[in-house]
Amino acid sequence: MCFTVSIYATTHVIETSLGAVFDDEAAYQPHFKITGFVHPSLPIVANDDPSHLRMMEWGLIPRWTKDRAKADELRYMTLNARCETIFEKPSFRDAITKRRALLPVNGFVEWRHEGKLKIPHYVHMHDASLFTLGCIWEEWTDKESGEHSTTFSIVTTEANELMSYVHNTKQRMPLIIEPHVRSHWLATDDREELTRLMRPLGEGLLEADVLT
Repeated sequence: MCFTVSIYATTHVIETSLGAVFDDEAAYQPHFKITGFVHPSLPIVANDDPSHLRMMEWGLIPRWTKDRAKADELRYMTLNARCETIFEKPSFRDAITKRRALLPVNGFVEWRHEGKLKIPHYVHMHDASLFTLGCIWEEWTDKESGEHSTTFSIVTTEANELMSYVHNTKQRMPLIIEPHVRSHWLATDDREELTRLMRPLGEGLLEADVLT
């Protein structure tokens, strides 16, 4: 799975890498290590406006959610969306066909289990470049308060060889959308094409460093 990401690049680097500009630069806060369980607000490029980066909270709230109590309960369970079931799960099936997005990151953190030990690894591109994770997003309005929330979930796939070693219990990894297919990920609504895009990253592109 993917519950901890690293995003510390400057706004200029992010904008240059994605060809999009921040709606509100001041809202962006860099994090070397941030967990989804605190539902941080992170910069997202969404398919409805790919020329802009806007802040969305991690932990997708489906638009059919009845109230805030249910929203708070669901968002802990929607940090990730498994590609194998994303077209069937009620929380995700509408978003995957209509609302896809990209999350720029410098890396992510996953833990290898060795007996009773949990060993954190920082996973990043071999060339240390910024990369993007495939996401889905949603808009939800609390009918009682009128509060509007825009949220996202990171799509996950089966692990490649490196991530099978690092994430040796769950054998999962986040969906990494390479630069040459970013626009296609955002634009297509064809299920077969989306399924082809939701695959593990090829070998030799990622590195994993043990965090001390």
